[in-house]
Amino acid sequence: MDFPKKSCYDVAMFENSTKKIYETLLNAEDDARQIRSFKNRVIASNPKGKTLFGTKENPFSFLNDTDDTQSVQKLIDAFCTFAPIETEIKTSENIYQISIRKLPKGLLITAKDKTPEFAIHNSIVRQLDFMSDVLSTFVHPVYLADKNGKLVYVNRSFCTLFQEEYKNILDHFLSEYIDENAPDFHGYWNGITYFKIKNNIIPYNVSQRPFEIGNATFFSGLIEPMRIVAPSVDEHIFQESPLPTVVVDALEHRIVYTNNAFLNTFKTNETDSFNHLNISFLFSENTQELLENRFNKLLNGSTKNEYLEMITAPELGSKTFNVYIGFTTKEKDAFILYLIDASERKNLEVQFAHAQKMQAIGQLAGGVAHDFNNLLTAIIGFCDLLLQRHKVNDPSFLDIMQIKGNANKASGLVGQLLTFSRKQPSKIQVLNFHDAFVDLSALLQRSIAPFVTLKTDLKRKLGWVKIDPNQLTQIFLNLAVNAKDAMKNGGILRITATKEKLKKAKPCGNDMIQAGDYIKIIVSDTGCGISPEHLPHIFEPFFTTKGGSTGSGTGLGLSTVYGVIRGVGGYISVDSEKNIGTTFIIYLPRIEEDPGITTTYKPVRPVFAPVQTPSILLVDDEDGVRLVASRVLKSKGFKVTECANAEQALNILSERSDFDLLLTDMIMPGMDGETLIRKTREAYPNMKSLLMSGYSEDMARHGSTENNDLDFLAKPFELNQLLNKVKEVLQK
Repeated sequence: MDFPKKSCYDVAMFENSTKKIYETLLNAEDDARQIRSFKNRVIASNPKGKTLFGTKENPFSFLNDTDDTQSVQKLIDAFCTFAPIETEIKTSENIYQISIRKLPKGLLITAKDKTPEFAIHNSIVRQLDFMSDVLSTFVHPVYLADKNGKLVYVNRSFCTLFQEEYKNILDHFLSEYIDENAPDFHGYWNGITYFKIKNNIIPYNVSQRPFEIGNATFFSGLIEPMRIVAPSVDEHIFQESPLPTVVVDALEHRIVYTNNAFLNTFKTNETDSFNHLNISFLFSENTQELLENRFNKLLNGSTKNEYLEMITAPELGSKTFNVYIGFTTKEKDAFILYLIDASERKNLEVQFAHAQKMQAIGQLAGGVAHDFNNLLTAIIGFCDLLLQRHKVNDPSFLDIMQIKGNANKASGLVGQLLTFSRKQPSKIQVLNFHDAFVDLSALLQRSIAPFVTLKTDLKRKLGWVKIDPNQLTQIFLNLAVNAKDAMKNGGILRITATKEKLKKAKPCGNDMIQAGDYIKIIVSDTGCGISPEHLPHIFEPFFTTKGGSTGSGTGLGLSTVYGVIRGVGGYISVDSEKNIGTTFIIYLPRIEEDPGITTTYKPVRPVFAPVQTPSILLVDDEDGVRLVASRVLKSKGFKVTECANAEQALNILSERSDFDLLLTDMIMPGMDGETLIRKTREAYPNMKSLLMSGYSEDMARHGSTENNDLDFLAKPFELNQLLNKVKEVLQK
């Protein structure tokens, strides 16, 4: 479809209507405005635009008498290239603010006559020239600014405060000297403004008021030091107070006053080093919101003072402080904070909590180990019974041996649990530490070969220690294996030992090491290190950082090390850095003098002379243990009477007393095995007794370690061990 062509008459009508619209819009403005096409034809003007720009080719001919020819040339260049520009040009009589703006079909030229404003400005400056001598005597900084915040006058104190010359300050905006909370140029203003003075941010009280000259509005401002001062006490008392004390303004919570103790606490002698900072910067992020909430509670009047525990920021050492907060004056324009260092108390609380946790874990581990030993006793016992019927050539023989072998492995893990919980029987000996370590160093080297190198540095006269030799081997072997696993690509395991005498207690890991003589052992590797989130848990049973896919970590190695060391009165701590390595520091109580060679009595194994059909009273609350023990004893010709608890045993003993042996478990519901043996011995002194238990420290807990004639059999046991022990006791 063809559109009808517009006639010249239609085009003229369209241009006239557009021109009227433009002129209507331009007439609404007070300054001179004109729109020209890109071919420099005048499209529309308001009255001031017609007068000022005219209709000639050069719309800027009214600037011919200016001395600023460079600015005029830039203006003409922008007009010719259709580029936007805004500039200020002064002629002999006027000052114009001229701008060019590009429109879709032309250029908008604007000129604003600023001569009246400058006349007022000059009038003020002339008046201030008369007043400058008076204002220069003001102690506090004074400024005058227009409604946009541009400075038109400052006194000498203002120049001194900002360390600038007068000529370099004028015509700059006040906001250029402000960091935060600038005055509002709309009316009266009074508040705290934070000024940028060289490299510091310092708060001042600013009072500002408006005034008018002609049709122009200006603002006068007075800058005064903060009115907040130290608490209403003697300055000397405040400064000499042993408590770190700080005053902050109630509006922005900025520090405005500190005492000497506060500066000493945070290792600075500069009295104004904190004065521009918000108090929250001192504390860690997770406690800052808590502090703000307490400030708000005080301001709302819901409380008169507040107490809270705060932790300082990591860059300040992460100390713990008890913070007491109140107001300095009745006007409630500032807070005062008293800081009490509670870091040592907090560390003691953490150590105590850790000790309780480890004790609870130890009790749990011991209890679990005892129950497991009962189960393993039954498993191993029934395996032995099966092996009596299934010989080597039997197809089931290997299966039974697998079951028994895994049960024995489980017994080893239980033994580590008992070591950690300090319920494992140990054979404490007095050892020359240097010689004992030399004996096991070859084993350590083999355990970490071939990629890890062992380097040692031990003095010969280190002294003596009281420890089970097997447990000493466990300590170093577990640490060596862990180090090897941490150095997949090889590295160095370094072990050093020195004598150290502590004159006072000091922290060691989560424990507090007591004063005394110690052998200090340092075991360090160059491995991958332990991450900070794992470090607090490495001594806990079953906690492991080794990959579950390999199945190489039971989580009992380091817990066993911890249990052994603490069991002999020693201490252990760990320090680790990711990709740098791990260092264990061990303190073992040291004996200075050579204890000499002690003769150890080795009893001669008696030859068993069987009695006529021995009769045994078997007491155990575990059905599996009782059943397997009964079967093996009966198979060897013993008469066995079974009881599930001590009360049943006493009832049977009240009816008959012809038993040759009382074989009882230690831990049972109700009366325990030791008590049962004691009661039986009182009534039947000739009856032999044998105590069984999943761990032996129960004897010490009940005082039975003093009974040298109390025979003991540790679970889990194999059936031949049970038979041999029963025969040994009956032979006594």
